[in-house]
Amino acid sequence: MSDTESKICDHIHNQPQNKPTNSSSSSFLLALFSGSLRIFFQNKRFFISILLFLALPLSFLLLSLSLSSRPLKRHIFHLESVALLTSTSFESRHLLKESRDESISLLRLKLLYFFPSFLFSLLSFISAVHVASLSPPHRPSFLSTAAAIGLSWKRVVVTSLCSYSLFLLYVQLPQLFAAALQSYPRVSLPIMVVGSGIEVYLMGVLGLGLVVSALEEKFGWEAIRIGSILMAGRRFCWWFVTCMLVGMSGWIGNRFEKLTDGEDYAKSGVWRVFVGWETAGLLWFYGMLVIWSCIVTTIFYSDCKNGISTCVNQKPRACDTDCAE
Repeated sequence: MSDTESKICDHIHNQPQNKPTNSSSSSFLLALFSGSLRIFFQNKRFFISILLFLALPLSFLLLSLSLSSRPLKRHIFHLESVALLTSTSFESRHLLKESRDESISLLRLKLLYFFPSFLFSLLSFISAVHVASLSPPHRPSFLSTAAAIGLSWKRVVVTSLCSYSLFLLYVQLPQLFAAALQSYPRVSLPIMVVGSGIEVYLMGVLGLGLVVSALEEKFGWEAIRIGSILMAGRRFCWWFVTCMLVGMSGWIGNRFEKLTDGEDYAKSGVWRVFVGWETAGLLWFYGMLVIWSCIVTTIFYSDCKNGISTCVNQKPRACDTDCAE
C-alpha cells in the first residue's frame, strides 16, 4: 500500500471520532477566506499578471459567447415553440428543420469559442494553483510557473475531460426524473432541489480533483477519487463554499444578460458592449472570481492534506492495522 493510500485510510477511520462542530466549521471558513486574501496580497504581482493575461481574456470569451449565442438560442426556441402549435405536419417539419440548422450554427459557434476558452482556463488554473500552493520559504517565479504548467497540463486535461463527462452524465438524471414525474409537482420539485444540491457538491469534488491532478502525480478518475476522500469531515463546508462560488458566477451571468438584453446590444459589436462601465466591471469581477476560486480550492486542498499527514504521523501503526483489516 502506498503512503498516500495509507494516509487517506487513516483519515477515513478517524473521521467518525472527529466530527466538526458548528464553531469549528465557522472558524475554518473564516480562516479559508482570510487565508485566500493573505495569499493574494503576498503574491499580488503574480496574480495580477495571471488576471491580466489569462483570466480577463477567459472572462471576455465567456461573456462574449453568451452575448453572441443569445439571438441563436432565442430563434431556436421560437421555431420549436411555433412548430408545436402549427396545424399542418408539413409546416412543422419545415420549422423543425430550420431549428436543426440553427442548432448546428450554435454548435459551431460554441466550438469556435471552446478551444481558446479552454486554453486560457487551463493556463490560468494551473498558474493560480501553483502560486497559491507555495508556502515560505518557497517563492513563486514566472519560470517556476511555466515549469509547473509544462509538468501538469496533461494530467489536468485528462482530469478535466473525465470531470466534464461525469458532470454531463449526472446533469441529465434530475431532469429525467422531473420530466417523468411532472404530473406530480410535490415529488418533482424536491427532486430538482435535491438534484441541484448534489450537482453543486459534484462541482466541488471535481474542482478539488483538478487541484489534485495539478499538484500530484494523479490524473483522471484517480484524482477525482482522492479529491472526494480528502473532503471527508468537511464536506458541508466545501459544499457551502462551492455554493457561494456558483452563486456569484450565476449572478454575474444573469446581471450581464440583463444589462445586454436589447436590440441595441444585439446589433452593436462585442467590443462596444464592454466599453460601458457596468459590463466592464462584470468582466473584471468574473476574472477575479476565477483567480479567487483557484486560491480557495488550493487552500482547502492543502489544509485537508496537512490534516491527513498530521493524523498519520500521530498514529502510523493504527492506520496500517486498520487498512490491513
